[in-house]
Amino acid sequence: MYLELTPSALVALAVAAETLSLLLFGRANTLWRSPGMLEYPQRFLVLRSALVMIWVHAGVALLAPGGLSASYPTLEPNVLLLLALGMMGGLGLLLFSLSIRSMPAQLVFFGGSLHLVVAVAVGWLLGELVSPLRLTAIAVLLIAQASILWRDRGLWTSQGLRTQILPFAIGLIWGTYFPLYGLAIAQWGFWPTVIVTEWGVLVLMLMWFVWNPRGTWRDSLLWRRMLEQSALSSVAQALSGAALWWGGVILHSILTNFNVLINLSAFKIRFGEALSLKYLAYFVLYVALAVALVFGS
Repeated sequence: MYLELTPSALVALAVAAETLSLLLFGRANTLWRSPGMLEYPQRFLVLRSALVMIWVHAGVALLAPGGLSASYPTLEPNVLLLLALGMMGGLGLLLFSLSIRSMPAQLVFFGGSLHLVVAVAVGWLLGELVSPLRLTAIAVLLIAQASILWRDRGLWTSQGLRTQILPFAIGLIWGTYFPLYGLAIAQWGFWPTVIVTEWGVLVLMLMWFVWNPRGTWRDSLLWRRMLEQSALSSVAQALSGAALWWGGVILHSILTNFNVLINLSAFKIRFGEALSLKYLAYFVLYVALAVALVFGS
C-alpha cells in the first residue's frame, strides 16, 4: 500500500482488491436472508456491528502492530466527522439489509445507477480527473443499467411505494458515503478511518436497538450467521478501502457498480433466484473495462 508503484500497477491493485471485495460481499449479503431478520433485524445488525469491531481491532493488531494506539486520535472535530460518516454508512447498511431480507435481489440493486452518478460527481468535486476512457466506461455502465431497469420495470412497479424508493435511497447514501470514505482515508489515514467509522456504524445500530429491543439473543442461527457475515464484510470493507486508496473514488465507483452481477449470482446459487442471461453480459463488460482501465492508466 505504501510502495511507489506506476499508475497502471495501482489501478491493477485496485481492480484486484475490489473484485475480491465484491465476491466476499456477495456471500455476506445472502446471510441477511436469515429467518430472524424478519422478526428482530436490530439484533442481527447490532451483533454484526459489535463483531466487526472485534475483527477490525484484531486485524489492525495483526497487520499493523502498535497501530491501535495510533489509530485512536484525541477527540477532535475530525473524529466526530468520521463518526458521522460511519453513521451514514450504517444507515445505508440498515436500509440495505432490511430490503435484501425479503425483496427480489435484482430490485435491491436498482440504485446502482444513482450510486454511480453521485459518486462520480463527488469524486469530480474532490478534484479527481475524469478521463475520456473513464467517461466511456461510465456511459457504457449507465446504458447497461438503464436497459436492465427498463426490462425489469414491471417487477419494480408491482412493489409498494416504500419498496420502490428504497434501492434509490441506498444508492444515494452509498454514492455519497464511499467517496467521502476515500477522502477520509487520504486525509486521516487508512486504519483510523476504518476503526472510527465502524464505531459510527455500531453507535447507530445500538441507538436503533435501544429504541426497539424486541427479539431474543437465544437464537443460534443469529450468532452463526452474524459471525460469518461480520468476518466476511470486515475483510471486504478493508479491501474496498484499499481499492479507494489505490484507485481513487471514480475508479472505485465504476468497479463497485458490477456488484449487481456478483450479488445476483450469489442469490441464484443460494436461493435459486432467477438470473437472466442479460446480467451475464456484465461479466464480459467488467473484464473488458478492467483491462482497458489498467492499460489506459
